[in-house]
Parts: sequence; C-alpha cells; structure tokens
Amino acid sequence: MIDAAAARSPTHKPHVERGVSYLRDSFFRGEQWLDIEHVQREAIRWVLEVAGQRVHGTTRRRPLETFEANERSTLLPLVQLRFDPPTWYADAKIHPDHCVVFEKSLYTVPTRYVNPKAIADVRGDSKLVRIYVKGELIKTHARKAPGERSIDHDDYPQHKAGYTMRDPDRMVAEARERGEQVGVFMERLLAGDFPWAKLRQAQALLRLCSKYGRERVDAACRRALGFDVINVKKVERIIKLAPQPSRSSSDAPHGGELVQLPLRFQRPAGSFAHQRPNTSSRGHEHEDHRDPTVAQDGAETTTPVGPAADAPRPGRVCPQGEAE
Repeated sequence: MIDAAAARSPTHKPHVERGVSYLRDSFFRGEQWLDIEHVQREAIRWVLEVAGQRVHGTTRRRPLETFEANERSTLLPLVQLRFDPPTWYADAKIHPDHCVVFEKSLYTVPTRYVNPKAIADVRGDSKLVRIYVKGELIKTHARKAPGERSIDHDDYPQHKAGYTMRDPDRMVAEARERGEQVGVFMERLLAGDFPWAKLRQAQALLRLCSKYGRERVDAACRRALGFDVINVKKVERIIKLAPQPSRSSSDAPHGGELVQLPLRFQRPAGSFAHQRPNTSSRGHEHEDHRDPTVAQDGAETTTPVGPAADAPRPGRVCPQGEAE
C-alpha cells in the first residue's frame, strides 16, 4: 500500500518514511532469497505474523487488528487490468495541416482550433491519444504506431475534404461546378491508374478559378484541350498571356464544340533526312536533295566567287622581268 504524506506538510514526511527502515531492518537484513516467489511468500508471512502483530508505537494497537476493523471494508476491489501509465506532451504545436505530433505519429484536430499560435497538451497511453486545449478535451484518437497517422476527415473544412480524402471523383465534381471545360480538363488530368499522384495539380486548378475567375479559367482549359495540353501550369500561362476573356461557347464555331486544329511540321520533311539514299536495283541513283555545301564529315565548304587565285608554288626567287 502507498501511504502518501499530506500536501504542504513537510513534517509528516519523516514519519511516513519511518516504516522503510523498519522493513529493511526487520525483514530484509540478514536474509538470503532464492527468487522472487520466495520473497513474496516470506513477505506475506512477515506481514501477518510479525509486522501485523506488533504493538504500534503511535497508536498502541496491533496494525493487523486495526486493518481488519476499520480499513478492509472501505477498500475497493482491485481492477483486473494492469495500470496503463500515460505519457504527457505539453505545448504540442497544432500545425496548419490540422495535425499534432505525438510519439512520431500524426493526429488531427478540428479546424476551429488551428491558428498560428495554437498549442495543445497531448496525453497518450497504449490504447488512446487525447488532445486538450486549455484543459478542454477536444479530440480522441486510437493510438498509432510511430510513422503512422490518424486522420479524421470531418476535422477539415468542407472545401478541403475532397483533397484530404484523396477522392478523384469529388475533385472532378467540384471542377464541373466551376465550368464545363474545367470539368473536362480535370477528368483528363486525373485519368489513369494512379490519379492520386496528381491531386496537388487538381487542387491548383481549383485555386486558379478563385484567383482569375471561372470564365477565364474555363476559356484557358478549352484552349489547352484543343492542343491536347494537360498541364495546370500551362493553363495558368495561357491565362497570363491572354488576359482578355475569349468568346463564350455560344459565339464559338461549331456550336462551342472542341475543334482539333491542324498539326504540321514547320520545316519540310526533307530537312530530317541525314543519310544518302541507296542506289536502286536498276543502277539509277536517286536525286540527292542534300545541301551541296555540306561535306560528308559535316564541315561546310564555300564556292569561290570571282577569278581563281594563282596556284601556290614552291618558294623561289622570281627571275628579272617576270611579274610576281
């Protein structure tokens, strides 16, 4: 049993601890123990036959008789579960992502408690993690292993729920509310076997609607889809380079339908030929379309203009009367 001293009563402490020296001198001193079971058996015998039967120096009564008469009836039954010692973290920071860190794991808190100076006290045991703000219990989570996270999507605001739940269908539905072409662009963006990898781009596309307006973003998405460009940064670049809103879908040709513009190379196809054509089986050679000023080794040559220069001759003395 724990016999604690009264609070703010230092004179009681020596009296409470006096039993330690009595236990040491009367029970432990001079004994040799075989194992823990041996100590437990002898301790029970000593309490019932020695310590409990002596006359206490203060009460002048036998401790075992006092326990049976006054204390046993007031004891509560022993809890079957072992005591689970908790761990407290004081002044844990509440981060902008609604999470607090406890034992290298993340736990969310409701959005109303998130601000730049928000802190919380965290209590964790082997089963639960409880989060307190100014003494008020605001959130309870199941305990997670280090490196894991416990995310309650209801803790986030409604407009961020789609991203936190990593739900592509919800992101597409939000994009359709901002514009028809924005919805089509979002479907193309999140298409594939692993759409979750592009959720940040999807969130950026929705932010463009708040920054530039739905009509301008819808027009930019229409233009990007026409060129098969599925890139949110390119959509923002289109908006910046064309600040004036384009024509509405009702004024567009073909009733507002997407029209694929003709695609072609800017240079002729012959510019991409880098090898000399093979000779045909009849012995006729195909016409060589390569630039004649480019040699086989890649060095360019220049055709001389004007009269040819004198051929170089070995150095010698020029005879008299002969022009140099």
